Amino acid sequence: MGATVLSCKAKQKAKSSKDISKEQATSENINAKFPHYFIEGCKERMKGNIVSAEQLFNECLKIDQNSAAVKYELCNIYKFNGKIDLAIKYGKECANAAPKNEWYQLLYIDCLNSKKQYNIAIEVYDRLIKNYPYRLDFHEGLAIEYMNAGYFEKSLKVYEDLEKRVGVQETLTINKIKLLLQLSKTNEIETEYQKLIQSNPTEIKYLIYLADYYQETNQRAKALEMYKKILAMDANNADVHLSLAKSYKAEGKKDSYYSELMLAIKNADLELETKLKTISEFFESCNDTILCKSQMKELCEVTLLQHPNSSDMHWIYADFLYQEKKVQEAYAEYDKAVKLDKTNFSLYLQLLKVEAELGDYKNLELNSFEAMELFPNQPIPYLLNGSANISLENYTKGITSLLEGLQFVNNNLLLIEFYSNLGEAYNSMKDYDKSNKAYDDALKVDPDNSIILNNYAYYLSLRKDKLEKASKYSKRSNEISPNNRSFMDTYGWILYQQGNYLEAEMWLSRAVKMGAKATILEHYGDVLYKLNKKEEALEYWKKAKKDDSNNELLEKKIIERKIND
Repeated sequence: MGATVLSCKAKQKAKSSKDISKEQATSENINAKFPHYFIEGCKERMKGNIVSAEQLFNECLKIDQNSAAVKYELCNIYKFNGKIDLAIKYGKECANAAPKNEWYQLLYIDCLNSKKQYNIAIEVYDRLIKNYPYRLDFHEGLAIEYMNAGYFEKSLKVYEDLEKRVGVQETLTINKIKLLLQLSKTNEIETEYQKLIQSNPTEIKYLIYLADYYQETNQRAKALEMYKKILAMDANNADVHLSLAKSYKAEGKKDSYYSELMLAIKNADLELETKLKTISEFFESCNDTILCKSQMKELCEVTLLQHPNSSDMHWIYADFLYQEKKVQEAYAEYDKAVKLDKTNFSLYLQLLKVEAELGDYKNLELNSFEAMELFPNQPIPYLLNGSANISLENYTKGITSLLEGLQFVNNNLLLIEFYSNLGEAYNSMKDYDKSNKAYDDALKVDPDNSIILNNYAYYLSLRKDKLEKASKYSKRSNEISPNNRSFMDTYGWILYQQGNYLEAEMWLSRAVKMGAKATILEHYGDVLYKLNKKEEALEYWKKAKKDDSNNELLEKKIIERKIND
């Protein structure tokens, strides 16, 4: 009878064959779950269910903690989620586990670049090149990593070795030139461009590279000669006309500059984005001369004939017209631009601004409401819609918009505007308690806002309500902003309401001398009447009537030659 092998623990019984069979079955069941979890994880990832995929792949790792394939999938997930440190951890483990798997190595490199760990990325590329010495893309990747790490000489050496193997190529040349600039070896750049041209003498783009290089390095005679050579080969080359325009501009040859610029802009082959950039630069540098303005107008009109559906071009033209104080014409262009592109919030704001400036409250109400729907989290459209409705005497609608927009306000200046408009709307609806609260809320944000102080005080004075408070606020507004005729008028009118006619006359006369409006003239007439200067009062009422012909109460004062309190 053979000896029985026992456990090292004396009291532990030896396992029976039945126990061993159970363990083997359990192990086989666990191992069978691995491919199921892995396949399901891949399915969830492809569906975009990243959380579920991560959970399934982690179940895989519980079964096989050394699986490179699982770690590759987790690396991808963590990179996607921005958890770069975890991505690098799993990327490193799967790359080291399978050094000949190029996909593992490249993903690891990608993660390293996210953390600017270029030196380690260089090591990984060295490993790739050792395993795949004929893969030129890996050599180029190594050159890029050297460049990123600041090893410009090493990067240049890799590119030179590549060039020896594949010949002169545009991408290699451009990257070599970038490195030569970093290394201050500018004397070698012209040679590189010449080599590129020799590789394909009929490729005009290469000639333009060299011509532009001459231009950038102030070798203008060489640049001009090269541009003319290119035009002899292709007279309609828009890029060359544009480059020539820049050359003439640098030399101060304004007529030649504009002539070449217009040839480029008129050329249908020139990309719209380039045209927009070029015209914007012209606009920014345009001086205040009639000629420059005329040229800007011509550039815009020519481009719009070619690209009538370009929202950006209409926008540029609108900005030019607005700067020229042609507000109505600018409005038409802003309107076209918005109709062509309803995704640009800044453009919408400019349209609404011009509508407000023009006093076009009907269109302001319509377009601001549309902006509220398109950009529901932006507060300004709510403010402008509220303001437009108040001007149209749609007070309830205005208040609704203002209250909705308040939740999106994120700065105090804007908050004050909302409260101010609410105060005005509630006052117009004779809901004076809410009006007062709105103005009080505004003053909590900025106690020394002279406009709020004045408006609040003025509305109180019109209602002959809380005149002491009105007087305090109005006086303070004049201290903050002296020499404001409207503020002086408000304070003078409050003093009038308080029966302090002599001091009221002093403040109102100062306001009148600063250039009176109808309201100020009428108020001054009223205080003169109270001071028994009735003929002078009548004179100022008549002056006020010229600018306020529909004022029936003022008309009655003039006819009856008295105030009916």
